[in-house]
Amino acid sequence: MSTGAKTLVTIGIIIGFIFLFGVIVASNGGGRPGIFGLILAGGMIAALRAVWKKPATEKDNDNQQLDKTS
Repeated sequence: MSTGAKTLVTIGIIIGFIFLFGVIVASNGGGRPGIFGLILAGGMIAALRAVWKKPATEKDNDNQQLDKTS
């Protein structure tokens, strides 16, 4: 994924977090979000880490020496 796409996805995640956090706070009558806010924040952090994680390098081991006995 290119850096531009990662940036757009990050902005989307942050906007979604702010929207959902606002819904949770409004449902509590303007009080503190509590455990649901913590779960939501943890999910946002995990999502951002997953987006910006570097891909694992795949090693092609197609050139292994095979032991053949005739």
